[in-house]
Amino acid sequence: MDLAKLTELAGPRWITIEATALAHNLKAVKALLAPSTRLLAVIKADAYGAGAVEVARIFLDAGADYLGVTTLAEGLELRRAGIAAPVLLMSPLLPEELPAAIAAGLTLTVSSRSGAEAIAAAAAATGHRARVHLKVETGLQRTGLEAAAVAPLAREILNWPGVELEGVYSHLAEAARPAAARRQMACFQQVLAELEEEHIAIPLRHICNSTGLLTHPEMHLDMVRTGTLLYGQFPYQAPRRGLALKDPWQFKARILFIHDVAAGTPVGYGGDYVVKKATRLAVIPVGYADGFALTAVARPKNLNDLARYLVKTFLAYLGRGGGEGTTVIIGGRTAPVVGRVGMQLSMVDVGHLPEVEVGQIVTLDIRRPTASSRLPRVYCREGHPYLVRTTTGELLPVDAPHLSPGVNS
Repeated sequence: MDLAKLTELAGPRWITIEATALAHNLKAVKALLAPSTRLLAVIKADAYGAGAVEVARIFLDAGADYLGVTTLAEGLELRRAGIAAPVLLMSPLLPEELPAAIAAGLTLTVSSRSGAEAIAAAAAATGHRARVHLKVETGLQRTGLEAAAVAPLAREILNWPGVELEGVYSHLAEAARPAAARRQMACFQQVLAELEEEHIAIPLRHICNSTGLLTHPEMHLDMVRTGTLLYGQFPYQAPRRGLALKDPWQFKARILFIHDVAAGTPVGYGGDYVVKKATRLAVIPVGYADGFALTAVARPKNLNDLARYLVKTFLAYLGRGGGEGTTVIIGGRTAPVVGRVGMQLSMVDVGHLPEVEVGQIVTLDIRRPTASSRLPRVYCREGHPYLVRTTTGELLPVDAPHLSPGVNS
């Protein structure tokens, strides 16, 4: 596949998703599990930005047993794409959403008695059987049944003709803190013991997320739910347990314009950056609307994190934020972004790269949490594109096996 064809399908900027890296990560994680423990691949939020439909196919082909999403829309997207594998909706739904979810064969989360009753009513109204997992509140304080309410409700559900009780689960709020995780697990185990005393057999019991999977192998139970690890990232403070993960994600763009500027020329909005010596500037079709040069803000994890955040904030106050300190890769060499990053266009100093041309590919650092969902995704196997997801969500197969070699590849 030549570069012109790729640009025709994806435009001048795109994110490459390496299918073999995703498959490798899933198989590596699954190797840590007992043969009897199933793996639920979490593909919520458009598969962490990688594209839910194709990523679901990749994970299922690599051995995933179950898929997990948050919303009804995410589940229906998979069904419309022909994905028939079990899909757990990990959030309660509104009553008006239930008929569509049940008709699509999506597995529902029960977080309250009223929610369970609404599911039973919707199942009766649609004539379809609803498969459910009971969610137990053990410490996250987000959604879930109180521990004492689980066994009585489970006993009732067994007598409801339109509802199949398939699973019971909880969510570790502090999986990296052993004492907190053990407290949650003890609460969950008490619920499981009460179910056993009532002779209520539930096939799938699960509590581990990615951090729990690595930190607490004794908590794997019948199934684990993992997302972060599958996309090549280790959770904060989690042990690595010999995992060698691969990063499936790269952002690329093509240079649109190159021009010469004289020493002393202000560059970009506000004129904050001034060229110190004559150079060449390349314009790339990427900006903060795409997530470029943005940082997802969270509570600092330690003093170093706090110091970095304060420095960035201070520089932004002085007008030196945006592209300051940001670099890109062109032809294997580093080039600095200069001036303020615009909404959809940014400038790169290429004075030290005389061979750079309009149309050449640039590799950028855009993190998954900030990358725009509107950016096309180009799926590759061993670097060879085979599918493009456009800004409309349409999946377009690629005809030829690989990009042309040369300066632009």
